[in-house]
Amino acid sequence: MFNQITKLLLTLAAALMLSQAGLAPHANAQFLPTAKKAETPVAVDPLARTTPRGTVEGYLEAIRSGDIDKAVRYLDMSNHPEEEQIFRGKERARELIQLLDRNGYIYDINQLSALPEGTIGDELEVNIDQVGVLDRSSRQVPLLVERITSQNGLQIWLFESTTLNRVPFLLKTSNESLLDRVLPESLKSEKIGAVSTGHWLAIGVAAIAALLIGLTISWVIIWVLRMLLERRSHLPGRGVLSTIVIPLGVVIGVSLYRLIVISIGVQLVARDYISWMVTIASLMALAWLGMRIVEGIAEFVRYGMSRTKRLSSVAVVMLAKRMAKAVIIGIAGITILDIVGFDVSTGLAALGIGGIALALGAQRTIENLVGSITVVADRPVAVGDFCKFGDVMGTVEDIGIRSTQVRTLDRTIVTVPNGAFASLEIENYARRDQFRLYTVLTMRYETTPAQVRYLLEELRKLLAQTDAVTEDPARVRFVGLGSHSIDIEIFAYVVADNYNQFLEVQEEILLSIMDIVAQSGTDFAFPSQTLYFGKDHPPSAEKADDIEALMASVEPQSVEASVEAPVKKSPAKGKKK
Repeated sequence: MFNQITKLLLTLAAALMLSQAGLAPHANAQFLPTAKKAETPVAVDPLARTTPRGTVEGYLEAIRSGDIDKAVRYLDMSNHPEEEQIFRGKERARELIQLLDRNGYIYDINQLSALPEGTIGDELEVNIDQVGVLDRSSRQVPLLVERITSQNGLQIWLFESTTLNRVPFLLKTSNESLLDRVLPESLKSEKIGAVSTGHWLAIGVAAIAALLIGLTISWVIIWVLRMLLERRSHLPGRGVLSTIVIPLGVVIGVSLYRLIVISIGVQLVARDYISWMVTIASLMALAWLGMRIVEGIAEFVRYGMSRTKRLSSVAVVMLAKRMAKAVIIGIAGITILDIVGFDVSTGLAALGIGGIALALGAQRTIENLVGSITVVADRPVAVGDFCKFGDVMGTVEDIGIRSTQVRTLDRTIVTVPNGAFASLEIENYARRDQFRLYTVLTMRYETTPAQVRYLLEELRKLLAQTDAVTEDPARVRFVGLGSHSIDIEIFAYVVADNYNQFLEVQEEILLSIMDIVAQSGTDFAFPSQTLYFGKDHPPSAEKADDIEALMASVEPQSVEASVEAPVKKSPAKGKKK
């Protein structure tokens, strides 16, 4: 059945994709002419300038490869005469990259819009996007791209002409970068991948320095927090703080690295080469830090619940912690895949088509997930509770997303899927407020009524004098004459913190009962059976002969008449005066 459903879903998905691609047959194909009209091909920009991100990526790629002619095609030079556009464009392409190397920067590629209409909802005009900053001084000159219509009718994004006109002036007024002033000429002239060797060395030094500074700042922050927590010794989390030092230091270090390489003037092309690596490192560090923070919050909440005796809610905290970690990992993973180049949106759409088939194949997994939510919401057990379900008795050690683990009395671990666990009858021994004390004393039949009365009175005194025994109900009753004993029932409830404490109280009570029985002069009965031997008496032959003679002398009619005749009552005699 499952295979048939899966094949049906795959067939429908294939038909849907074919119909979207224009390959599926039309429903009324028999009414259409055989000759098909040729479709007009959709024009595509070979330079991928249809989005702001594509324009910036293409320009940087052209600069990295040293193709100035290609780089010019990403600039809007329409305000110059046609005969000067190529010459002026090459100048602007070189000057723009020099200015960005000295005193500007381009936003992270993943922050740029990948939509044909650009960023929607910003403060800029329609068809204009900001992709960076030309001058980092107090003026903060923006680097803009504009959407225009090309000669072949395509709408493409180019670096705005007004912005490009300001580049020569800004370049003249800006100083040479700090790194270029410090580096020797040999390191600046020798290049690796269109980037000076000195700039590659500067990137390595900046990364190491930023990481060391970030770890130092992180250690100082954690040390201050730890000192504050030591003033409140009852607060938890000091152990968790030590695990945050490294991820927090990496996050701070990545931010410092970006600031350092821009401040010292590392070439934009070099920054762009490893920008994706820096972004991935930042995302991984943030995810790591987020999971550590979730761990600390969960520990703090669990500590508060243990102080207020709300241990039944610990499982909720543990499940919420795991779900939060899963969400953090999922978001980070999807973002990293998008940065690397995978089309995440198409993949998510494909998951929508295959989601039904996947759900059918993962019924058990979904059932266990729903069972986990049920177990956490209803809270029949919590971590640390001693319970019984089916034939299993043990202590709950963990309530996970898929299953619950129970430590049995044999010290083994039983893993029960939460879907099945939620449907079982669970007896939770940890939640009882009192323990039942119940026993039946079987006394010998030689026990006299006076001795029974003595036992009842003394046993009732024993229960009344025991502090751990509740007053209501606490009863001692003579309940029956058994097959081999006189039965006295003892029923009471004992207040105890745990089962071991109850066994201690029960032990003292049972020992006192033995003393009372010994003092009464009687004893406990053992299962026994008494046999009586006697002579058998056969039926009387004489009486049998007399009955036969009597019945033979009576006629059948007289017998019927005597049966049918009504019974006459004798009149009541009056009382004597």
